[in-house]
Amino acid sequence: MIIRSIAALSLIALSTLSNQASAATTAPRLTNAECDAPAYRNAWQDDELQGNVKLAVLVDAKGNVQDSKVISSSGHVALDKASLRASTACKFQPAADGAAPVWAQVQYKWVLN
Repeated sequence: MIIRSIAALSLIALSTLSNQASAATTAPRLTNAECDAPAYRNAWQDDELQGNVKLAVLVDAKGNVQDSKVISSSGHVALDKASLRASTACKFQPAADGAAPVWAQVQYKWVLN
């Protein structure tokens, strides 16, 4: 029997999602966030599911995630959904001035070791 360790890591992208109308600089409160690693189900290990999921998360002035969406899939619906669920618990620094919600990126790397 081979025992593998499973790692699901969350990485906070150091930039906000930008479009033509938004500033190119990163809000400092978005560079540091606390995100728990999502749970990896035993059934997924049998299927050797791995991949990277990049999410866009909408962060409110209190530092809470209000919405999230997949912008780059792992190729596995189960990992994408688990990443979305986990992202709702991410906590960013609150805005100092009650700023409007902003989009940031969170990436989950699902690897079997």
